[in-house]
Amino acid sequence: MNISRNDNRLYQALTLPNGLRVLLVADSDSQKAAAALTVNAGHFDDPWHRQGLAHFVEHLLFLGTEKYPESGEFHDFISRHGGSSNAWTGTEHSCYYFDITKQFFQPALERFSQLFIAPLFNDGEIEKERNAIDAEFKLKIKDDGRRIYQAHKETVNPKHPFAKFSVGSLDTLSDAHGPIKQELETFFAEHYQAQWMTLVLCGPYTLAQLKGWAEHLFADINSNTTAKPEIAEPLYRAQDLGLELHIEPHKHLQKLIISFAMPSIDKFYKHKTVSFLAHLLGYEGEGSLHSLLKNQGWINALSAGGGINGSNFKDFNISLALTDDGIEYYQDIVEMVFAYIALIRQNIAQLHALYRDKQTLLQIAFDNQEKARLLDWVSGLSVNMHHYPSEHYLNGDYLMAGYEPQQFAKVLDWLSPKNMRLVLIHPGVSSSKTTQWYNTPYYTKALEPQWLDALAAIDTPLGTMSLPEVNPYLQRPCVLHELESPSATPEKLASHPGFNFWFKQDATYRVAKGHFYLAIDSHLAVKDVQHMALTRLFADLFIDCVAEQFYPAELAGLNYHLSSHQGGLTLHTAGLSSSQLELAQGLLDALFNADICAKRYAEYKKQLVRHWQSSNQNKPVSEIFSRIGAEIMPWNPTPEALAQALKSTSYLQFKQFRQEFFAAVHIEAFLHGNWRPADAYDFLRLIQTHLEQRANIEAINRPLAEITSVIQQQLSLPSNDHAMVIYYQATTHDFEEKVLMMVINHLLNQPYFNALRTEQQLGYLVGAGYAPFNSRAGLAFYVQSPNVSGKELLEHHNQFISQYCQQAAQMDEQTWEHSKQSLYRQIAEKDKNLRLRSQRFWLAISNPGVDFTLQANLLNTLENIEFEQVLQYLNELFAPQRPRMEWLSDPQGSTQAQT
Repeated sequence: MNISRNDNRLYQALTLPNGLRVLLVADSDSQKAAAALTVNAGHFDDPWHRQGLAHFVEHLLFLGTEKYPESGEFHDFISRHGGSSNAWTGTEHSCYYFDITKQFFQPALERFSQLFIAPLFNDGEIEKERNAIDAEFKLKIKDDGRRIYQAHKETVNPKHPFAKFSVGSLDTLSDAHGPIKQELETFFAEHYQAQWMTLVLCGPYTLAQLKGWAEHLFADINSNTTAKPEIAEPLYRAQDLGLELHIEPHKHLQKLIISFAMPSIDKFYKHKTVSFLAHLLGYEGEGSLHSLLKNQGWINALSAGGGINGSNFKDFNISLALTDDGIEYYQDIVEMVFAYIALIRQNIAQLHALYRDKQTLLQIAFDNQEKARLLDWVSGLSVNMHHYPSEHYLNGDYLMAGYEPQQFAKVLDWLSPKNMRLVLIHPGVSSSKTTQWYNTPYYTKALEPQWLDALAAIDTPLGTMSLPEVNPYLQRPCVLHELESPSATPEKLASHPGFNFWFKQDATYRVAKGHFYLAIDSHLAVKDVQHMALTRLFADLFIDCVAEQFYPAELAGLNYHLSSHQGGLTLHTAGLSSSQLELAQGLLDALFNADICAKRYAEYKKQLVRHWQSSNQNKPVSEIFSRIGAEIMPWNPTPEALAQALKSTSYLQFKQFRQEFFAAVHIEAFLHGNWRPADAYDFLRLIQTHLEQRANIEAINRPLAEITSVIQQQLSLPSNDHAMVIYYQATTHDFEEKVLMMVINHLLNQPYFNALRTEQQLGYLVGAGYAPFNSRAGLAFYVQSPNVSGKELLEHHNQFISQYCQQAAQMDEQTWEHSKQSLYRQIAEKDKNLRLRSQRFWLAISNPGVDFTLQANLLNTLENIEFEQVLQYLNELFAPQRPRMEWLSDPQGSTQAQT
């Protein structure tokens, strides 16, 4: 098995007698353990008369087994012991996964294995979860991703399983044609077979221990020798290609997707031929397709290579975000795409050097992998096991075995006009035809044969088109520096009026990477809502302005981003440390000096206003949280307020704003990673050269509004759903109150979900969470429901809180200590990688009163908390007179909204 040089875990792949393929991972450094099981069964396997059945099975497996019959017992066990669990259903695979504190892995595995051996499919749970599926469907009924996806489904071969409705609803899962229970049991028996499953077990145990658990607990999963039937039908028939599909979105969206039909590309994984082609077409440097189309004023963004894929199909998409002009010239855009394809075709024999660049980068990325979130990593591995042989489980995504011109030419031949579909997503689609389930207006028409012939005849690129150059950012060697007395926490290398520079050489993760943060505070950024909007606009325009110049850096594994914070802007660069100083220098020069033209200002202003105006449509919980945030943090206005303020600004105002923004600033900078002190001083001098002519100000403290009474709001929103959000704010900044809020959230968030979501079926979106604003602790409760009014949701919430306070008083000492230790382990969890450690340090540096001991203080406070204090605070927090925000919403025009 090919393992990264930065990976100290031990691996063993094996196959159980029942055919279950298993990967064991011994990770001695991990404080948690995790498991993931992926089965080669998804919504493609739904019976045509029971669409959504695979998704329904996924929900029900968690709701009781013969050995552990209590509904929700698995989720409760995982939650009580510091873990989390989830699952998803895809087209041809479904994945189940959990993590947990390491001491409880074996009993968790006992429960997990039973999901796939003897689920109950209890009648009562079937009825409740059918409503949950329907609520999930209705929650996304105006989601443009789902709406566009459905239009795609209705314009392919209707006999291909992709045409099926994947989510399910009360209609498709009803008992109208007989009880569904038997069909659920039959689906499970037919498709949840061990030989079609993969399992990953990871934790701080020996491989022998993990092997014993796998063999003992998962051997009873049913199996047979049957091969998974292949899909016989093609995704597209002849009449489904050479087609133009127009779709109307719910939100404002203008997009062109040039889609080419391919067979399955799994066999190309060793050479990454298709992704290499996507790399060439998606290039954004000078002379690229992106650059030429953007300079024409036709597009704002371009990406290549995405699209649906499966065991017998792949859509190769070139996706373009269109401007208002671009939607009028979409045929010209298509013709330019084929001209660029002609350029690639002319150079098939000369692409070795560009392939080597991509190959080098993937090898560097593989060798410098950082540990990801354990839950995500094991679930991803279990899916990879379905696509790669065991020797490539770990590096299959990174493997580039060599450039194959003949294979590349074969793939390029699939990018032909008659193998193409054009998808245009834009407002104002005039059609009486709408999709099933999501009511999306759409229509199709055949592309003119003469135009297709003309496209096929394009064999000469435009003179301004060029392929990427060999990447300059990959020419510098990637060296892991020797340690030079690194400190435990960041040290301040410079402290002057208006400027602080912090540095720490990484001694923990030992990867050739690093992170550089630079925060710029300016009083102008928060002068009023208009200036707050201009700050956000400038951040977007800056990224747009430098995208072409620094695209090679992105390809070389370097990332950069400029974002707004309350009080100014933050520049963040990350990735390979060898070339980051060069990148930072270029970005800072551009930040202070680059010209932003009026044309791009007008385009981005328009797009940002549209985005803000539609940001929370159909998401009443999100809209309420946005309003609560704006009330508590005055420098964080609602999207609607930002849109209104930005509308009235001019280009001249923007130019003046930019000039004045940098006239007087405070800068806080932090460098962390694979750098030596001498490198840090190079960064320091770079920043100082840009500060010489600027006035200094003190760091800006962010205002916080305190909740001093019970604030009740009733909203009428343009959504089909009702919602409730309750927010409690801590009365102090004290550690004790922070920890008490964390404790209460830890104790009740799973019971809250179980009661209001699983038992009472109030809605699909239900939760409680610790929610601090500007470092002040807070606790939030939220429910979004398709059927229950805001007022009724509040009544259900209050009833739960009342009952919970009574039950909490009866909690025994053992249960309390168990929960306390679970939270302790959660807070004490080590940072998995350099990125998370950098974020933790930066959070401390960028907040008032730099404190690198936050984690230790929280743990120390928690250790000294007694249950009597928790009970007292619980009763104080939920007392009727306790200051809080209660926001309710109902759909516009509903009876509840009018009362």
